Amino acid sequence: MTKRILSAVILIPIVIWLVFFAKKELFGVAILFVNFTAYLEWLNMDGVRFNTQKALYFSLNAPFIFMMLFDRQLAVYALFAVFIFHLVINFSSIKKNKMLQNYYYFLGIIYTALYTFLYFIIIEQNGRVNLTILLVSIWAGDSFAYLCGKYFGKHKLSKQISPKKTIEGAVCGIFFGTFFASLFAYFAKLPIENGFLIGIAANISGIFGDLSESVIKRAFNKKDSSNIIPGHGGVLDRLDSLAFSGFFVYMMVLWKIL
Repeated sequence: MTKRILSAVILIPIVIWLVFFAKKELFGVAILFVNFTAYLEWLNMDGVRFNTQKALYFSLNAPFIFMMLFDRQLAVYALFAVFIFHLVINFSSIKKNKMLQNYYYFLGIIYTALYTFLYFIIIEQNGRVNLTILLVSIWAGDSFAYLCGKYFGKHKLSKQISPKKTIEGAVCGIFFGTFFASLFAYFAKLPIENGFLIGIAANISGIFGDLSESVIKRAFNKKDSSNIIPGHGGVLDRLDSLAFSGFFVYMMVLWKIL
């Protein structure tokens, strides 16, 4: 618990500074660093030592994410190129296990690329406030989901994937995450419905983001994706809810819902 609190005391001010005060380009660089770290965790999850195969996929991930962040017009071409190179790598072996391994590494590129949508949110109008509402909503939702699940949870949400998560915890997380998002929107002088919509979208999609990472950990019998953040696990563990929620909130901004 001490490690968990100390990590939070150090990381929260850094996140606040990046969201509110750092230049948007610097925030993009931070997301680039987060992606690289998360993708390395993804590659290492299978327990296979870092080899040429993993190095190839990491070398595909890096330029693609850079394009996603700083030249979105070319990102779709970069994605196509990544897929083509992935197929070429697959041609080197027709062994079933090797092919499945390659597809797992390719999936990691797509999954960790979802973090770039946090950057896309912040560069839009009211982006810093919308991203803050998203973060407040997810943090509040996760906290209340844990507390309600611990003290009132009786019905398992997904026993095979994540035995400790309950339906009661999920419902509480969505309710309180949406409440605090709406409250923050009110004090930020934005329409309350903006906070409500962000809260609903973030916490429902966040559940699926959480479960999707839990599937990978369960498949490889891992408790955490890494121990890079003392008391919290890895980057994938901390940002699992944000992976999906960032994407859906950005879609709402793009479609002029917010």
